[in-house]
Amino acid sequence: MNEQRSSENIQFTTFMLRRSTMKKIIVIVVTLGIFLLTGIVGCSPTEEPAEPIVLSVLYNEKEDAPFQEDWLILEEYKKRQNVILDVRLGDDADYGTVIAQTFESGNIPDIVLKVWPDTIESYAASGVLLPFSDYENLMPNFMDYIKEHNLESELDKLRLDNGKYYILPGYQREIQVQQWIYRRDIFESNGLEIPNTYDELFDALVRLKEIYPDTTPITASWGGAHLFAMMGSGYGIPAGWAGTRSYNEAESRWQFAPATENYKELYRFLNRCYQAEILDPEIFTQGDEDYYNKIQDGRALVTVTWITSGFDNWNAKLEENGFPDGEWAALPVPESTIGIRALPAVNPFRKGLVVPARVINEPYFEDLLKFLDWAVYSEEGMTLTTWGVEGTTFENTPNGKVYLPNIKTPKNPEGTLDITAEYGLNTLFNLNENEEFEDYKKPPEIVAFLDRSLEAGETAKMSPQLALDSNAIEAIRILDEKIAPYASEAGQSFITGELSIDEDWDDYLLKLEQKGYKTLEEIWNAAWEEQK
Repeated sequence: MNEQRSSENIQFTTFMLRRSTMKKIIVIVVTLGIFLLTGIVGCSPTEEPAEPIVLSVLYNEKEDAPFQEDWLILEEYKKRQNVILDVRLGDDADYGTVIAQTFESGNIPDIVLKVWPDTIESYAASGVLLPFSDYENLMPNFMDYIKEHNLESELDKLRLDNGKYYILPGYQREIQVQQWIYRRDIFESNGLEIPNTYDELFDALVRLKEIYPDTTPITASWGGAHLFAMMGSGYGIPAGWAGTRSYNEAESRWQFAPATENYKELYRFLNRCYQAEILDPEIFTQGDEDYYNKIQDGRALVTVTWITSGFDNWNAKLEENGFPDGEWAALPVPESTIGIRALPAVNPFRKGLVVPARVINEPYFEDLLKFLDWAVYSEEGMTLTTWGVEGTTFENTPNGKVYLPNIKTPKNPEGTLDITAEYGLNTLFNLNENEEFEDYKKPPEIVAFLDRSLEAGETAKMSPQLALDSNAIEAIRILDEKIAPYASEAGQSFITGELSIDEDWDDYLLKLEQKGYKTLEEIWNAAWEEQK
C-alpha cells in the first residue's frame, strides 16, 4: 500500500515538474517571441511610402506668370497629398479654343481647369465627362462648402435634364469687381468732369484725342470680348464673352442677342467711337502684352478690368514711362445711349473644372476626387492656393493672416517676391473666392468704390436658368457652328464701318435667319415653355 502511494507520489511529482517546466518553457518562448517581435519592429527600416499619384491637368497659362515646374505649390501638393501634377499648358488668351480642341481630340487630361457650364454642356450630354453628382460621397469638403454657403440652389442650376451635374464649381460673392477705369490725372489736368453718360465719355475722349493724338483712348483685350460684355449690360443684352442668349423679361422669352435692336444700338455707338478714332483699331487682334503696354505707357485712357487689387503697379509703370502723376482710377459706370446704367450681372458661379468620364476606370479614380475635394474646398487647400505656406509667405496674427514683409501685394508694392510668378499661388485650383484673401488685398479706395457701386444697385440682375436636354444642346451646338462665326465677323464689320448699320442691318438679319438663328430661339423657348 505504502509502495503504491509512494509510486503515485512519484508520478504526481513528475507530472507537476513537467507541468512547471512546460509553463516555464511557454513563458520563455512567449517572452522571447515578444522580445524578438519588438526587436524586429523597433529595428526595421521605415516602411516605404506609397508611390505618388500622377494626375494630368490642362492649365490656362498666363503671360505675366509663366508656368514653372519648381513652383512651391506643386511641391506642397506632393508633400501634403502625395500628388504630382503633369501640367499641360494652354494659352489663357485663347483658352476656349484650347479646351474645344482638347475635347475634340479625345485625349483629355485627368483635370481640365477654367471651364464654364455653357462650354461643356454638349460634351457632358454625350457622355464624355464624369458626373460629379454621382460621387458626392467622395467629396465631403465640397458638400460641406455648398451647405455652409447655402449654394444648393446654385448647384441645381448646373444639373442637366437627367438631374446630374458634370462640372465641379467654384463660387464667389455677388460683388461686381469688373469695372470701367480711366486716367484720372489726364481728365483732371484738362479740366474734364467724370463722364456720367456714354455721350459725355465720347465727347471727353474726342477732346483728349485732339490733345494727345498718339493715344488710343479706349482699348481692351481678348478681342474686345471683355469690353463688349461690359457695354452689353448698358444695352440690356449679353455681348462679348457674356454669350448670345438674351432673356426678354417683358415678353418672358429668349432671344438671339446679336439680332436685337439693342445690339444694333451698341454697334452704333462703337462704330461712332471707331470713326472718331477713339476706339483702338487693334482691339480685335492685340494680345495681352500689347494691351498692357498701352495701359502702362500712356497710350490708353479708358478700359475695363478687374479692380480688386487696385492700380499701384500700373501707376508705377506710368511713372517709369515718363508720367510722374499718372493715375488709373475706377470710373463709375456711365449710362448708355439708350438710358441704361448697368454692370454685368454677377453669377455666384466663378469658374469650374471637369474630368473625363474615362477616369472611372483608372486605379487612381477615388484618389483623384479626394485630391480635388481637398485642393478646391478644404480650408487647408484654399489657404494654400491663396495665402501659401505659413512662415514662408504669410503669418497668422490676432487680426488674421498677413503676408510676410518681402511679399509683393497691392498693400506692399515694395515687396520683392511675386508669389504668383515665383510660387504658383492663386493659379491652378483657385476656383473659390477666399473672402479673407480677397478683402485683404483690396486697397481702401477700391473697397469704398465697390461699396458705393453695390449700394447704387448698378449690377444687372441674373437671367433665369434655362434647362436644356441633350438633344437641344446638340442641336444648339450645330447651329452655333454656323451662326457664331458670321455674327462675330459681321459685328466687327459694323464696328469698323465695313458694313453700314442703317443700310446693311436687314441683310445681316436675313443671313442670320438663313443660318438658323430663329431655330435657335425656337429651341430655347420650347425648353422654356416646358420648364415654366
